[in-house]
Amino acid sequence: MSTSRLPRIVGFDVPRLHQQVDATADEAITALLDQAPDEQWTGRFLQHCATLASQLSLAEVRVEGTRIVFHGSIADARALADAVIALVNRLNDQLMQEGNQLAGEE
Repeated sequence: MSTSRLPRIVGFDVPRLHQQVDATADEAITALLDQAPDEQWTGRFLQHCATLASQLSLAEVRVEGTRIVFHGSIADARALADAVIALVNRLNDQLMQEGNQLAGEE
């Protein structure tokens, strides 16, 4: 993966949130990306979401083109958004370090 092509979060679209989350009926919170990630990035992102001991594993996180979509209540929306931002930044940092290591080995 080219590290110059790593997606960044450029904003959020937050619908009207409720106290209790009904993922089948409620609109999802959307993190907007500056570009669609490739399959490798998406796979690693979703893998990290699944292994995190946090609410992200319960938020039904998915990547759809230039959007990261997840569900949250009024009480946890900000924490979920912060967790998604931190995860995107951490993954991009890891991928950049891996790219630098590979470049150093050449």
